[in-house]
Amino acid sequence: MFEFRSLEVVHWDYWERFSLPLDANIVTVVGPNGSGKTTLLDALRTLLTIDCAGNRDFKSYLRHNGKPYAWLRAVVGNPPGPTGARPFFPIMDTQATLVCRIQKKGGEWQRQYAVMAGDVPVEEVERRAEWIGLREYRVRLEGAGLSQAIRRVLTLEQGATDKLCQLPPRALLDLVFDVFGDKAVLDDYQRARSEQQEAEKELATLNQQLSLLGLSLQEAELRVRSLQEGQSLQAERARLVAEVQPAMELAELAASIRGARPQLVQRKRQGAELLRRAADLREQLVQLDANETEFRERQRAGEARLQAAMEAMNRAREAQAENAVLMKQEARLVEMAAQQGQTDLARLAEQAQGWREAMAALAAQEHAAKQELGELNARIAAWRSGRRYTPEWESRFRAALDEAGIRHRLLSEIVEVSDPAWQAALEALLAGYRHVLLLEDPRDREHAWQIGETLRYKHFVVADRAPRGNPTSGSMLEVVRFLAEPPQWLLQQLDRVQRVEDVAGGARLARDQDWITPQGYFRERRGGRYLGVDDVWFGAAALERQRERGEQRRSEIEAQLADWAAERRALGQKISDAEAQLRGSRALDELAARAEEFALAREQQPTLEAAVARQAEAFAEAQTDLDAIREQRQANSRRRDDTARRIEDSERQLRDLVGNLGQQRQEQVQRALVWRRKRRGIAPALRSRQALSALREQWDSPQAVRREIERIERRLAEGQFETDESVLALRDKLAGDHAAQKADLDRRGLHLERSRRSTTEARGAYLNVLRATLKQYAKNLRHLAELAGIGVDLDLPDLANDDLSVAQAGLVVRFEFDQKGWIGLDDGEASGGQQVMKSLLLLVALMRDETRPGGFVFIDEPFAHLDIFNIDKVGAFLKSTRAQYILTTPVTHNVNVFQPSELTLVTSKRRPGSAWAQPVAVLRRRADTAVA
Repeated sequence: MFEFRSLEVVHWDYWERFSLPLDANIVTVVGPNGSGKTTLLDALRTLLTIDCAGNRDFKSYLRHNGKPYAWLRAVVGNPPGPTGARPFFPIMDTQATLVCRIQKKGGEWQRQYAVMAGDVPVEEVERRAEWIGLREYRVRLEGAGLSQAIRRVLTLEQGATDKLCQLPPRALLDLVFDVFGDKAVLDDYQRARSEQQEAEKELATLNQQLSLLGLSLQEAELRVRSLQEGQSLQAERARLVAEVQPAMELAELAASIRGARPQLVQRKRQGAELLRRAADLREQLVQLDANETEFRERQRAGEARLQAAMEAMNRAREAQAENAVLMKQEARLVEMAAQQGQTDLARLAEQAQGWREAMAALAAQEHAAKQELGELNARIAAWRSGRRYTPEWESRFRAALDEAGIRHRLLSEIVEVSDPAWQAALEALLAGYRHVLLLEDPRDREHAWQIGETLRYKHFVVADRAPRGNPTSGSMLEVVRFLAEPPQWLLQQLDRVQRVEDVAGGARLARDQDWITPQGYFRERRGGRYLGVDDVWFGAAALERQRERGEQRRSEIEAQLADWAAERRALGQKISDAEAQLRGSRALDELAARAEEFALAREQQPTLEAAVARQAEAFAEAQTDLDAIREQRQANSRRRDDTARRIEDSERQLRDLVGNLGQQRQEQVQRALVWRRKRRGIAPALRSRQALSALREQWDSPQAVRREIERIERRLAEGQFETDESVLALRDKLAGDHAAQKADLDRRGLHLERSRRSTTEARGAYLNVLRATLKQYAKNLRHLAELAGIGVDLDLPDLANDDLSVAQAGLVVRFEFDQKGWIGLDDGEASGGQQVMKSLLLLVALMRDETRPGGFVFIDEPFAHLDIFNIDKVGAFLKSTRAQYILTTPVTHNVNVFQPSELTLVTSKRRPGSAWAQPVAVLRRRADTAVA
């Protein structure tokens, strides 16, 4: 790698002409802002065919002075390398001259370059130079060591060299590949991949076109099949009509003739059998009629015996009952006589009076309960029919409205509860509105109010109604559904009341908020109170609950009435007994007077009971005999009716058989005549027994052939079959085009697959170059870090042979300063000086080449924002490397920035009124001094 020895510029920016020595390892260009430090570096860049800094180019430096030409000349070293070869071979001198001549021709600036041996002044360049083009000149510089890596490093702008450490791992890896020339290969690969993707898209488009062509081919094939199917159906129909149907009709006639013969014989046999069966049944009918007469006489005798037995049994029972009454009267008189001496008659009379009063109270309670039961039965009947029970005064008012033609509904008929949990709360709020009446037509308000005044209807009659809007969340209106429009005031009232689970939840609401609990505890502006009711009135479920409760109440009332009736009977018995005891003083006299009558009754009782039992047994026996006779007569009657019915059926069957037999004989004759006529019109090949048998196996019947003909005709009429025979040629052409395009598509797909495989293999092969580049950069970085006394560690990416791995790869670098731990590239833990050191290490490692030692680097203001200590560290690092550095620094920096410099170039601003700027001043360090 060569180094600069001197630089001469002519008409470059505001410099007319001057020469500068550059024969030092570290050259510092110092001057105020705008004095030309970057201009000097851009002169060197233009001489080396490198882009200028920022948005400038070499033309911008030529427009200021108004001259039509400019010269850039540099003397560079041409020392032999480790192998003895010189950078600018075949030039063998220790120095070489690089020249750039810029001229304005035809309004455009043109550059020419030359490489000459030795130190050639500008005046002799015209005579001795062999001008070469930009591309050949760049090749000569690359041969001298100005590689693409160094060229890219030298293009870094001012302030960018100390910001390399701020790059993310992916950007740093791209920079390394870009500097070392690998980025171009990666870009070429990416372009190849893009071309492959475009080829894939093109193949996809061709595939789509092939699919469309395939659809057209399928459509053409469908049309061909439609044409062929239509022709086939027409041919099949013609064959069925002309050949198959007549032959099948002939076969059907022959089969019917053969099948009718056994039927005729069978019908004759059936007729004889019917005649014989009818004669037998008539004999059975005569015998059954005789049995019927006998059973009728026996039944009349049995009925007479049964009547006599029943009368005798009744007489015996009456005698026994009369005798039992006498015995009960005797026992009662005996009991009354026994109690006569033990009873307080005055007290007994008082008790009897109390029992009569209790019976009167029970009678009053029963009367009230029966009235409630009657009203409850009316309500239950209304509920079961789906109507609500209405009081009499409400029914009277509604009947008056109906008579006046005023359509109306009750509020309870249009209210439904969507959440059963809030039924009790709704009933509590609307308890006072159960009988509110709503008019269907607001114009009837005046007439309805007049009727309400007349009948003194005490509840609201509402004419104005409004639709239900969106309810407030959590309000009672939210759980209510209306079957018709309700009053506006009711909507507002329900929407104003919030639902709460308990009183504690309501207390947490705003003080002016109305709320109600599910049990019916209601709070409004006047305070809180319980509004719960015991019954339900609103909603469809209310009818069912009212009916259930009504039926339960009815059961309770009926049970209570039964208890009261039993109690009243007991009281009546007590009163009767008391009255009997009060009359007991005559019991002994009556017993004495009727002693013989009571004794005779006791004596006759066993005889009377035995007579009743005997007469009951005789009655049961007569009843059993009569039932047996009746059953026998009924069985004989059933057999007689069945026999008569069978005779009638046999006669009817015989008549039908005789009629059918004559008709079948006539039909057989007609079939034979038709068979002979049809047989003459059929080809001999089709009317043979074998041919007709085969047709019958295939078609079964002429009806099946006709159905097939009708099916074919229907398909021909409804199918819209193709009739254009040119579709055959179209189908063949489309098939050829489809095959050709598919073959071309397969060939392109094979080529694309080969290209994809080749690209993948090339990528895999070049990954080794990328890995070698990374290893070389890591080696350069570690060597420079060792010179600087800084620890460095690199995580090289694992480059796999796939696009994702290469696209996501990154270079992770960590540094260690003063053994204080490892830090990343830009993690915020490094100081400003450490940031500069990291960036310089990353920068110099990009251009270091062990095979070509030396070289040079342009760095704009590397000491910016550094303190004295870090400036010294950076200077020490620059001294330790074997490269030529051309640095820039503003005049405001600390004097320590000049510590590593061996040659200092001082620029100055152009003075006002002067056409040219002052030449650059030169300061060279003496060997025995510390600072120049």
